Amino acid sequence: MCQKRSHLFFNTSVGLIFGLMFLVIAVSPVWAGEKEDLEAMQKALNQEILDKPFYPGDKAAVDAYLDEAIKKGVKPVETKPPGWAPGWTCNNLMYSFNAYRNCMHYYRYHGRYYPY
Repeated sequence: MCQKRSHLFFNTSVGLIFGLMFLVIAVSPVWAGEKEDLEAMQKALNQEILDKPFYPGDKAAVDAYLDEAIKKGVKPVETKPPGWAPGWTCNNLMYSFNAYRNCMHYYRYHGRYYPY
């Protein structure tokens, strides 16, 4: 009787394992297609964002802030913003108004952009 139970358990386990393997193999191409679709959608969204011109907000307010800071002798933030790359200008800092403002302050104070 014990032999039949162990044999039945083995057959059931092997059947479950093969069933799960078949299911994973059958569904994996669907997952790959979804991944490609998501990557394509992300690339399209990234391109849409990059195609929009940079608008830092009210440039007059930035200029007024910078003029006042320079008059008062306020030193700019000396650390580069995250992701700063060689050849960049302040217009490349599209992700943050504060990063743009600090970059412009640094540029007006030192007469150059952040070092590499």
